[in-house]
Formats: sequence, C-alpha cells, structure tokens
Amino acid sequence: MAEINILIIEDDQESAAALERTLKEVGYNVWTTENPKEGLEWFKDTNFALVISETRSARMNGIELTRNVHKISPDTNVIVLTFYSFIAQAIEAMEAGAYGYITKPLNTSEIRIVVERALERYFLLSVNVEKDYYAEMAVLDGLTGLYNRRYFNELMILEFSRLKRADDVFSLLMIDIDNFKTYNDTKGHPAGDKLLKEAAQVFQGVVREVDSVCRYGGEEFVVILSRTDKEETQVVAERLRAQVNLYLAATVSIGIACAPQDGKNSQELIEKADTALYEAKRTGKNKFCAAK
Repeated sequence: MAEINILIIEDDQESAAALERTLKEVGYNVWTTENPKEGLEWFKDTNFALVISETRSARMNGIELTRNVHKISPDTNVIVLTFYSFIAQAIEAMEAGAYGYITKPLNTSEIRIVVERALERYFLLSVNVEKDYYAEMAVLDGLTGLYNRRYFNELMILEFSRLKRADDVFSLLMIDIDNFKTYNDTKGHPAGDKLLKEAAQVFQGVVREVDSVCRYGGEEFVVILSRTDKEETQVVAERLRAQVNLYLAATVSIGIACAPQDGKNSQELIEKADTALYEAKRTGKNKFCAAK
C-alpha cells in the first residue's frame, strides 16, 4: 500500500488514542495533536490525505478547520468527530467542504468505513489531476509551452470540419526564424532556446485568444487564424514581422495560405503555406508572402 498520512486533531485524549490505534492497525501513518494550529503547521513538511478533527473544539471548530485545511491543501479530505446531539454542526462543516463525520462514542467499523471512503475520493481526485496534467503535456511543446505539432494537426482537422458546416474561412501562417542555425551555432544552444521562447511570447502577444500558435518543429512555428481571410491575414503577418524586429535579435519569414481557396484539406493548405514561406526566404527574408 502506498504511504498514506492522516492527521488527527483531537483534545479528547481517549478518542485520539482510539483513532490512532485503529488507523495504525490498518497501516496508515498517523500524526496526532490537540492543537489545530500545530496540525496546520505540519502541512509545511507533510502531505496529508486526510484530517480528522472534533467539530466543537474551542480552539477551532469544524467549519474553520475545514476552510483552513483547504486553503493549504484543497484535495485533503476532512472528517469531523461529533456526538449525535451535535449532528447539525457536523452537517454545517460538510457544507463548508468537509467530507463527512464520525459519531461518538467511536466505533471501529464506522471509523474504517468512513476513512476508506474518504481516501478513495482523495486518490480518485489525485488520479484525475494527474491524468489532466499528462493530457496537457501531450499537446504542449516542452520548450515554448505552445501547442505542439501533434495538436496542430488536430486543430487543422477541427477547422476544416467547421468549414464544412459553415460558409467561412480561416488562414494559416507558417513562420520561420531567419538564419536560426547560424544564430544557434554562434551564440550557443541555450541562447537559441531562449530566442525560441521569446519568439513564442511575441507571437502569442500579437494574435487573438481564439487563434492558435503552435511550434511546428525546430525554428518553425504555425498560427491558425480563425475566421480570417487572406487580406486580414496579411495585416497580422506584417504585425508579427514588425514585432519580432522590434523585440528580438532576429527576423522572421512568413508564408500565408487561406482555406478554402488555397486548400481543401490540411495537407493542401500546409503545402501552400510552406511554398509561400520558401518564396519569402528566397526573395530576401524578413518578409511575408501569400500563396498564389
């Protein structure tokens, strides 16, 4: 079993001892204190999956404790201890975010059942967070934080799917940092990486939130401009070129293609944008060219 840390905050020594004994028998690591503030301090050095505390403590009631725990560790579950005559206060703590309650006098079976369910919830949340993290990492470029080429391909499919449903347009910019290999060889790879990250920031600063900036590979980037025709795209391309000149020790060449006029699918549009990019580099660099 993975190491599981549980914090007990209880000023009734008999209850605290019974809880600690029951939980340690199952194999959990248990910390016990009478002082809520001391318990909260322990979060600095220890990750607690669960906190169990008396709901009517004079030092910090169940509602206050739940809120303070979740400020420090939002995923940690809180279980409050209560007598049947004070169930209403336990329910108030649950409304404030506590997972549930255990009634006094303590019953070993109830302790184990409630704790197991709370921990199941904790680990389910942890797995989902981890899945979300890895899902995000799968579509992001590790260096620049932009969408990667894999996700760019998916975005292109989505854009063409949208075109089939509506009489609309979108444009593609293919951007290459001029003379990047020379820059990399002269300045070194750390400087080259820094330039790529700075370029990514400039591109994101120019386009709209609805547009998508992706790293295509090496020193090449692509931008999908939603609902933007070729004339409007040329304005964006010039703004990108000018901003790079202003803020970076580099220039860029840009190829423009617009769907559906320049391509009826992803491959056609990418080829047209790439050809336009080649023309921009062939005719002097630090400029943009549109597909013909």
